[in-house]
Amino acid sequence: MASSAENSPSPGPESSNEPTPQLNIPPDILRLRAEIFTLESPITVSVTEFNNAWKYLDNIYVRNQARYGQKKTTTYYWCRLWRTKAYEPSVSDEQRKRKRTVREPIGCPCRIRIVSDGYYMTITRGKEPHNHDISALDYKLTTAARELAAQAVAKGSRPSLVARELKNSGIGGQITSKDAWNAGNVWVSRKEGRPAWQKHYPKNSVMEAIVANEPGPPDVLHLESYPRPPPKSGEILIEVKAFGLSRSDILARQGHTADAKFPQIMGREAVGIVTAGEGTVTPGTRVVAMITDLLPEYPGSYAQYTRVPATHVRRVHPLCKLSWEHLTVFSEMIPTAWNALFRALRLHPDDRLLIRGGTTSIGLAAACIAKRHCSFIASTTRQESRKELLEGVGVNKVLIDDGSLSQQIKSEGLEFTKVLDLIGAKSIADSLQCHIEAWKRIVRKAKSWCFAVLPLEEFDAARFSNTDLDLSSLAAFGEKRKCAR
Repeated sequence: MASSAENSPSPGPESSNEPTPQLNIPPDILRLRAEIFTLESPITVSVTEFNNAWKYLDNIYVRNQARYGQKKTTTYYWCRLWRTKAYEPSVSDEQRKRKRTVREPIGCPCRIRIVSDGYYMTITRGKEPHNHDISALDYKLTTAARELAAQAVAKGSRPSLVARELKNSGIGGQITSKDAWNAGNVWVSRKEGRPAWQKHYPKNSVMEAIVANEPGPPDVLHLESYPRPPPKSGEILIEVKAFGLSRSDILARQGHTADAKFPQIMGREAVGIVTAGEGTVTPGTRVVAMITDLLPEYPGSYAQYTRVPATHVRRVHPLCKLSWEHLTVFSEMIPTAWNALFRALRLHPDDRLLIRGGTTSIGLAAACIAKRHCSFIASTTRQESRKELLEGVGVNKVLIDDGSLSQQIKSEGLEFTKVLDLIGAKSIADSLQCHIEAWKRIVRKAKSWCFAVLPLEEFDAARFSNTDLDLSSLAAFGEKRKCAR
């Protein structure tokens, strides 16, 4: 479907005395236009004259203008000029107003160099000579070519197939795959009014992602098509099978975190299969990834694919039979609880442990781990309805925390050797007053433990199994926490 602009022969340069019965273009403008198209020698015109003439130079289509240097008051530009039909003598004013086709380029491209000192503009020809026979389609500027390329892009065709469709239709000329793809992509984006970051991509490079375009309530989350992030050097691409939902995700979505930047793919925990990348982790390996300290430079985990540095993943042991949903707890919950118990508290089999904030994800994970490594576990909660949950994970004593836990412990005659405080500043002073032996040890959970302390080693199926850690009890709490595709 070639336009008339494509089939018509490209006229030669216009002379300064050509008749223009329907246009009142001053003769000096016609002369300047003819000189620019001929450009046998450098042209120097005043900036005022050039600006006054610009509204009549619509048939000089400036393309790929770029400022490539500036020295004091002198500016250098490279431009590509095209001849259009807008001000040809055969075009009437009515056609010019109603028909957009008269503004389509019909050839005569040249690359020119403009030097402006603020007062005068010097125009010289570039290395590429004038070519009156070249087709505008080769530079993806014709409406018909852009429409056809946009249709191919919308179907999800690869760049090479987009170029092939243009060439088979007879209007593609020698256009390259990259040029054909970019032409269709930009044209679709303009017609649909989409933002610059949201474009069409081939089907094999598109993924579904949950994106937040602005901070706010859960309504700001939308499922959108997003480009699949290509892994760079030292990175791997993960096909996400399940991801976790934590309090930090809620704060990030509300815009209360330092790494909040929108639009952004949300999510900080992911488990999946490696599909591409570099490093010791080969494609097809099951991995657990932690993305907390990578945002917003890296995409989140609420997507079909995510890329992370190879140093931020742990391989899942081939003998591990846990489901994807259960593996999500090893992204943040288990590492944080493990570090707090054994690296900070240095838990001993004879210890009596008190966990403040036991119904949090870290508290439940700590209870599951500690019940096999210490003699007595007590955990706190503020609601009576959660006592059954804590008893189900193996807690020996459940305490209702009303703000004065130390008085309750003293009245009941309980003794603890170590305290894991997961609440924070409001409770740490009261935790210090709890009845603890002289060699007491109190640890407040720090966010940096989630990933920085734990070494990146393989999971041991014998250590992390349903018999060793009662992950079935975590599943009840995990219904509200873990989200899997």
